[in-house]
Amino acid sequence: MPAETEETPRPARKPVLSDVARLAGTSTAVVSYVVNDGPRPVAEKTRRKVEDAIRMLGYRRNPLAGALSGGRSNLVGLLVPDTANAFYGEMSRCLEAEGRRRGLLTLLGNTGYRPGLADEYGEAFSELRPRGIFVTTGEKPRLSAETPCVFLQWTAPDDSPSVTFNDFDGARLVTEHLLGHGYTDILCVAGEIAVGPAEGREGGWRQAMADAGLSTKGRLVRTSFDKVEAGRAIREVLTSGKRIRAVYATTDEQALVTIRIAHSLGLRVPEDLAVVGFDGTREARLGNVPLTTVHVPLDEFAVRAFDALAGNGSSAVLDGTLSIGVTCGCAPGAAKETAHAGAAASG
Repeated sequence: MPAETEETPRPARKPVLSDVARLAGTSTAVVSYVVNDGPRPVAEKTRRKVEDAIRMLGYRRNPLAGALSGGRSNLVGLLVPDTANAFYGEMSRCLEAEGRRRGLLTLLGNTGYRPGLADEYGEAFSELRPRGIFVTTGEKPRLSAETPCVFLQWTAPDDSPSVTFNDFDGARLVTEHLLGHGYTDILCVAGEIAVGPAEGREGGWRQAMADAGLSTKGRLVRTSFDKVEAGRAIREVLTSGKRIRAVYATTDEQALVTIRIAHSLGLRVPEDLAVVGFDGTREARLGNVPLTTVHVPLDEFAVRAFDALAGNGSSAVLDGTLSIGVTCGCAPGAAKETAHAGAAASG
């Protein structure tokens, strides 16, 4: 066993692979084989020397260096529009946690909804030879031919696998809940475009209204997902003089902004204005005023995403559940997980 002597002092700086090799009396390649468990076998006696040197020096493996050694990678890439959005922040945490359970590290890139930036991230991640890339936008970024890709929230535009939510039935379910309270003039606050997940979340509202014999004409507000911009648009609607009794927001962020603007105008929620959302973020469901929303299963979503990336699962569509809060008009204390989106909407 190597011994710490005056000839082999512990480095003052952070130890690196060559320090371990020097103390163990072997090459950096052999140390790499021990640290990365391959790709070549190491004699047991030599392995013990390397492991002893690692303990003595307090060496910690550099994950990025390990990812590039021997053509192997323990990395996955994740591209999201903006982790400042609570939903994408929670999604990122769930994916990162699932990756760790599988011995993988997640590299995160915020695209800001800019395809050009997504391409830059895609190219940079590909150079690190990751296990694959998760993409939460509808466009495939530039990737190397050998880099697998899984689309999240969006159906893949090519033959790549995808893991999505049942946005249409979820939107239909939460709108029907408002209709059950007797609201008929239900305003929909949606994004600037109606494609991908946004199309389903808007479409489910339209279908529920049509099934109830109600028109959606003049009842749709398109606005940015940015909180400040959304707040301006919602304030304009609520101060227009038109009597609005209920709002279905296609994201929890938009719903929470609606509640904040309503309160600033002296409106009570739900007495003067009922509000529901979609996503089921912790802030929305567990805050001081629990929001009625569609809660999507992000833990299961992460498992399915990694299964698809590993080739152990195919594309999947996951149903949400209706999480009853108090912003819809239900009595305090009624907050709970209720109907399953797919089953309820088809019933």
